[in-house]
Amino acid sequence: MTKQELYEEMVRLFNEFQAAHNSKFKKDAAAARKAAGALKKLVTPYNQASIAEGKQ
Repeated sequence: MTKQELYEEMVRLFNEFQAAHNSKFKKDAAAARKAAGALKKLVTPYNQASIAEGKQ
């Protein structure tokens, strides 16, 4: 994935996290944790893509 694609996915996941976090339902708390975990997994690939594009 490119840096831009990773960024867009991270923004989508953060918006999902934010919506679930602000909810009052228990199931949404689980959805917020899931989105946060997925966001965490994208940080390293984003850093690698950013460095690779910077070297070009």
